Amino acid sequence: MDKRNNRLRAVSLERCYLLMLDHKTMNADLLAEIRLALQKVVEGAPDTCVTFEVEGDSDKWVQVFDQTVNAAYPYSDNPEERLSKLGLSLISTKLNCWEENKFATFEVTPFEVEPVTEWIDAYFVRVLGCRSGEYHLDTAFVQI
Repeated sequence: MDKRNNRLRAVSLERCYLLMLDHKTMNADLLAEIRLALQKVVEGAPDTCVTFEVEGDSDKWVQVFDQTVNAAYPYSDNPEERLSKLGLSLISTKLNCWEENKFATFEVTPFEVEPVTEWIDAYFVRVLGCRSGEYHLDTAFVQI
């Protein structure tokens, strides 16, 4: 019986490890997708805008243009306070404007692709409620 239990534990641990690897790969792919899109925005600034929208959920979106991030904000409380409570301070942002239960717009200075990439992923997870590494994005570019 002990050998069988040990074997079952080993199989369970192996499955958990494979799931963790798959999760990390998915998250790395997602970050690469966001990073590439942000690089295009930087190269096309100030006339290029990218919109990231969660596949199958048009209420979860983030737009980036020039040094501005405009994002869905499904809450009635102040975005700066909520982001601070959620530990979303990977970059320096200044709240430009917001409308409760609709959107929040932030100025990002300095705009650096890598930290903004991580911030956007964290926003989707911590603010919009996506599961880390398990959501997929539709990406669209617009010249403004």
